[in-house]
Amino acid sequence: MASDPRRRLDQLIDEHTERHQRFQANYRGKTENLLARLLPNIETSTLVALSDAGFAFGAEMIQSIERDRHRCEAELAALEQSHSTEDGARPGGVGTELEKLEEHFVALQPFLKKCFDHPRFDELLLEGYSTDQYSKKIWHLSYYLDRRAAKEIEQLCDGRTFPVIRREAIQALEASNVLRERIRSLKERKQKLASIAGQKKKLRDRLESHQQIWLASARRRLHDLLEKNPENSLEKCLELCADEAYEWRLAKELCKEHWDLKSRFLQPARVAQDKGLKASSCKLLQDYEPLAEAMKRFDHPTAPRETIDWKSFIFSPEVG
Repeated sequence: MASDPRRRLDQLIDEHTERHQRFQANYRGKTENLLARLLPNIETSTLVALSDAGFAFGAEMIQSIERDRHRCEAELAALEQSHSTEDGARPGGVGTELEKLEEHFVALQPFLKKCFDHPRFDELLLEGYSTDQYSKKIWHLSYYLDRRAAKEIEQLCDGRTFPVIRREAIQALEASNVLRERIRSLKERKQKLASIAGQKKKLRDRLESHQQIWLASARRRLHDLLEKNPENSLEKCLELCADEAYEWRLAKELCKEHWDLKSRFLQPARVAQDKGLKASSCKLLQDYEPLAEAMKRFDHPTAPRETIDWKSFIFSPEVG
């Protein structure tokens, strides 16, 4: 043991903290063992046995489990019907059609881009250049400006005449608008179908893991009851699994008693040390060490130790 009082106290606190972590791990293990024995499965007979032992949530959970199963099955059936109605029997489904339409849409864009790269192309379209709707006359200056713009556009479009360019551009614009709307509609449907597929998967997964999900839920409920009232819970557990119940309760008492040593001795010793009360700090540590040594007997469960009278340890009246 370190000779320096402060270092000695630091070492005791560190050892106590590490030992308590092992006690807590042991307690968690004993709790899991007890829960596994009390609730090995989620069968009705198991929940009824728990109810008979005094854990009243069992009967309520039986009904909840059945309601949840019926709900999942009904929702899954409705989604199966919805999926069938949405996607129909079309080969390839929505994804294939969407892919083809997007390819067509993309194929139209290079030509339109060439046309609209000229800053006056849309103006010529609106004014009806090269059609009977074009109203400008040869004595208008703007007539010659339009003709020059048309020639420039023809050069951009590989030498095709403006009337041909105009006709093809209008057709490409109309087709693009139709395709854009259809693509938007298909994307919405695809998202809806993906959502339906995701919900179906979630429901199927829940139904496949239904017993495990509800078993975990039941064990959480039972764990809360055990922690809320350990004394009463122990009495209920005795007829179902006495050995695991006693081991669980002892592990819980060990955690409590061991942690109390810190608040009764180590923390006050630190306060006394900080105030310069060396004698008081040493006295607290002298009182702490034999109690800590007694606790160390339970620190390594795999090591041989004396037989313990579980009932008297747990139920013996408190001294002083």
